[in-house]
Amino acid sequence: MKKVLLVHTRYRITGGEDIAVDNEILALKKVYDVEALIFSNNEIDNIFKQIIYFLINKNSQSDKLLKNKLNSFKPDIVYIHNTWFKASLGIFRLLKKHNTKFVIKLHNYRFECGRFFFKTSHLKENSLCSACGYHKTDTFLFNKYFKDSYIKSLLLIIYCKQYYKILKSSNVLTLSSFQKQYLINDGFDSKNLKILHNPLNINGDDDNQKSINLSSKSYIIYAGLISEEKGIRSLIDTYNLLNKYEKKLVIVGEGPLLETFKKENKNNQIIFLGKQSNIQVLNLIKNSYSVITNTKLYEGQPTLLSEASMLGINSVYPRNGGIEEFFPKDNPFSFEVNSSKDLMDKFSLLQNSELVESQSNENFRHIEKALSKENYLNSFREIEKW
Repeated sequence: MKKVLLVHTRYRITGGEDIAVDNEILALKKVYDVEALIFSNNEIDNIFKQIIYFLINKNSQSDKLLKNKLNSFKPDIVYIHNTWFKASLGIFRLLKKHNTKFVIKLHNYRFECGRFFFKTSHLKENSLCSACGYHKTDTFLFNKYFKDSYIKSLLLIIYCKQYYKILKSSNVLTLSSFQKQYLINDGFDSKNLKILHNPLNINGDDDNQKSINLSSKSYIIYAGLISEEKGIRSLIDTYNLLNKYEKKLVIVGEGPLLETFKKENKNNQIIFLGKQSNIQVLNLIKNSYSVITNTKLYEGQPTLLSEASMLGINSVYPRNGGIEEFFPKDNPFSFEVNSSKDLMDKFSLLQNSELVESQSNENFRHIEKALSKENYLNSFREIEKW
């Protein structure tokens, strides 16, 4: 049995990428001997030491852990996900020194957005970056990727400049054809790029639903980061314009704007549930009438929408980035990105329950085929031979 070592750094706030990594571990274990080296950005003890590590793009603690894994496990391939902060980039030098095959999976566009010192280079004459949500009014000259910190943004630039070079000389996995083409347009060699969708692991416990006072099919749900770039403000504003809409709007998740929106909210039809476990979110989706997202960003693979389709639940989503690849063509519930008018029209269309049900069934058939475990494992077998 071939051996796969998976390397990933968990985020401070658990997101779709962390869940996707967990699902990949489960899927790969069906045919591979898998071990995981998981770091966490919540476990930073000495910030001064971490800054030094960033300046030299090497974390000696992380390197030591990886070296021990390579010597004890002896993997045939190392499968790398997020290296930002705790894992650091020194692991790539170590892998090359050990002559170990590795592939890198991209879940977002941080490698591109974070590699410039100046905002003009980042935005490329646009007012908004669709890859990360950065707006031209955010800063004067400096590319302040992290709005709350110049230092953290500077460290990211140092990291991304080196990471970008590593990516261009490595075998890279993307989540969609859109993301793959984005890299080709950015100068990457197509021979070094392959698409590998994230597998889904749908399970839940209906008993978890009993603690939340929401009757089945009585609500539309958004689940994810509560932030400006995810379009939550315009989603709420659009919903508030609806006159006595029969379905509640349930918003699940945490983020920088959660408390602001909760304080501003005067509509008792809008319910904020805050952070929920993955199982609780799946149960909320399963009992919803439809899920909805209003993201302004390019999404790698929309975890929320894919989970909804697998559970036989309809989705309302913007035609942006690679999202459309995960749905049947000509889906009536897709809308023009950044269009409140088009979004409002979709709320009206949701009142057609027969259309919602038929589209839910079409979405299920599409995603069941696209994200089947068999397809995923067959694709990974080809990657392993790459």
